[in-house]
Parts: sequence; C-alpha cells; structure tokens
Amino acid sequence: MSMDSLLIALFLILLFSRMLGECCNRIGWPAVVGEIGAGLLLGPSVLGWLEPTQVLANIAELGVILLLFSIGAETSIQRLYSAGRQVAAVAIIGIIAPLLLTGLAAFYWLELPLFAALFYGCTLTATSIGISLRVLSDSGQQQSSAGHLILGAAVFDDIAGVILLSLLFNFASEGQLAPLAIIKLCGLLLLFLLLAPPLGRMLIYPLRVLSYQSQTPGYEAVVMLTLICLFAWLAHLFGAPALLGGFVAGLALSRQFIWPWQKYLQNPFPFTHKLEKSMQPLTDVFAPVFFVYVGISLDLSQLNLSPYSLLLLLAMILLAFIGKLAAGLVVRGTWRQKLIVGSAMVPRGEVGLVFAEVGRQLDIIPAKVFTELVLVIAITTLLGPLLLRRLLPKEGEA
Repeated sequence: MSMDSLLIALFLILLFSRMLGECCNRIGWPAVVGEIGAGLLLGPSVLGWLEPTQVLANIAELGVILLLFSIGAETSIQRLYSAGRQVAAVAIIGIIAPLLLTGLAAFYWLELPLFAALFYGCTLTATSIGISLRVLSDSGQQQSSAGHLILGAAVFDDIAGVILLSLLFNFASEGQLAPLAIIKLCGLLLLFLLLAPPLGRMLIYPLRVLSYQSQTPGYEAVVMLTLICLFAWLAHLFGAPALLGGFVAGLALSRQFIWPWQKYLQNPFPFTHKLEKSMQPLTDVFAPVFFVYVGISLDLSQLNLSPYSLLLLLAMILLAFIGKLAAGLVVRGTWRQKLIVGSAMVPRGEVGLVFAEVGRQLDIIPAKVFTELVLVIAITTLLGPLLLRRLLPKEGEA
C-alpha cells in the first residue's frame, strides 16, 4: 500500500467512522455499530473505495490494543477473582455450545468434511473483547459485576481461542497433534498473565524518576505507548494475542490491581493517572479503525443469494447467537442479567476473522463457505452490540 493510498484510506476511515458513529449515538445505538457500518459502506460491499490490506489490518490491531489498554487500566482484579467460577462457567459454555451447534450444522447442512466442520465451529467460539467492552464503557457499565464477568470470560475465550487455533493449525500442517507443544503453549500463556502486570508496575518507578528530569513535552504519552508496544510484543512472543499485552499494560496502572507482594508495588497514582490520560487521544483516534476494518473485511458481492443458501446462512447466524446466549444462563441473577452477559459474548470480531482467514489460507474452508462464515462473524459483530445496548440499564436505572 503506497503512502498516498494509506493517507486517503485513513482520511475516509476517520471521517466516516466519526460521522456514522455520531449518528448512531444520537439515535441511541452504540457508536461501534456506525463504525462497522462505515466499513461496510467504504469496503467492497457497497462503494468499493477501500480493500482489506495488511497495512490497515496492522493499524486496526493497534487500535484494539489501545482500547484494551484503557479497559485494563480501569479493571478491578479483585472483582475478576471473585467472579472466578462464573467466569469459567460462562467461558466454557460459550466455547462448547457454539462449537457443537455450528460445527454439527456445518457438517450436516453445509456438507463440509469433519475437520473443516470442526474448524468452522471453532471459528465461531471466539468472542471479541473490544466490541462488547466498548459498549459497556460507553454505557458506564464496565465496572459493574456483569462488566467484570464479561471481561473475564472474554479473556478466557481469547486464550482458549489461541490454544484451539494452535491445535488445529498443528494438525492441518503436520497431520498430528503435538501434546508437548500444546502444554508448553498453555504454560507460557499462564506465565505471561501472572508475571506481566507486576513487571509493568515495577517499570513505572524508574520511569517516574526519569519524568522529573525530562525537558521535552509528551513524555507520558511516549513512555506509555512504548510500554504498550513492549507488552503487546511480549504477549505475541508468549503465544498470546497481542491485544492481551495492551490489557495487562493497562492492568499495571490500575488502582485496583492486587498482587501477593503489592505492598512493595504501591501505585504512584498521580503519575500513573497522567500516563493513562495521555493515551486517551490516541485510543479515540485508532480504536475506530479496528471496527471500520471489520466492515471492510466483508464482501457481500460474494454471497450466494439462492433461497436455500440464504436460509442456511440465517440458520447459522441463529445458531451462532444461541450458542453464545446460552453462556449467560449460568449467571446468577435475573433473566435480564443473564441476557446481558450472553449478548456481550455474541460478537466474534477480530478473533473470528483471524480464524476464518487461517482456514482459508490452509484450504480448510472453501471459498464460498469462507464468504458466508465472514458474514456470520460480521452480523454477530454488528447485531450483538445492538442487543447488548438495549438490555443494559439506562442512566439512573438500577
């Protein structure tokens, strides 16, 4: 992608995402719906002005890393721990139910080979952390008990997604599973999640001392972006999604961060607050790029419009919804609370798209099925936030 093309692409993405996001906000819809709609409008589906490229994909990933950083900075680890059993139950059902429902449907209805049907089902087990948490954040619900439950389950889902993808990739490439490699991957992921937040907290102390000596403006923003990039790279190195690196970098700044030896790692709050606030303008600029990219990735012109194909597509969308809504049934509370958690697990987003693209590249998912699979991912990503927004308590409502 040339520099001219990149500049005009960013111009269109930022302009249309802002306009359509603002329109959606004014009519009571989540801004993320307008941003995904902007991608559909700009991409191959409607105007055809933009194509999904690796450059835009990388910028989109940076956007979701920054979004996860801001969420991590406001997260209470104590509440995540207290919701531990429910988090595990929601996440496990949110993986197994859509895997069985959509995998079996792909095998019997789409007539895919067993391994391809399994891959199809695994693709729809993923949950997009960024999309639902953006809706919760916009509604002021990210620190509610449901917000922490959703965050924990989505993180669990993402890690499970990485392990599943590694298993399937290994099997497709080698024709067999390597148990030692899978055990090593699980161990590295656990090690990263345990050690990265306290490491980030320790790094803040020398950075605060250096801030007193700095004579140039923008010290906090440069330092924080450097830390986020470092932890995103470390996450990728450990086998986790890079976006989890952004999350743990934010966690290191959280006032509600807890650790067995936290008395040695007290939060120098005035400085960490400045670090957190310095990233907000960057997050506001880059986070919408991710949601627009989801829309750009969809090409509706490739869709088979025969009545039977459309009926199958509708059935797969319904199964994808039902599989994730079922995850909310284990939540203690009212039916509304159960549906809030279930609907927050519906959007597939970036993880599902990565799965689908890997399946296409390995020739596991046929081209015609790939388009329909991406459409299922896109529709769950588009409609999930709408359902969640309608279910969330309004301001001042209990």
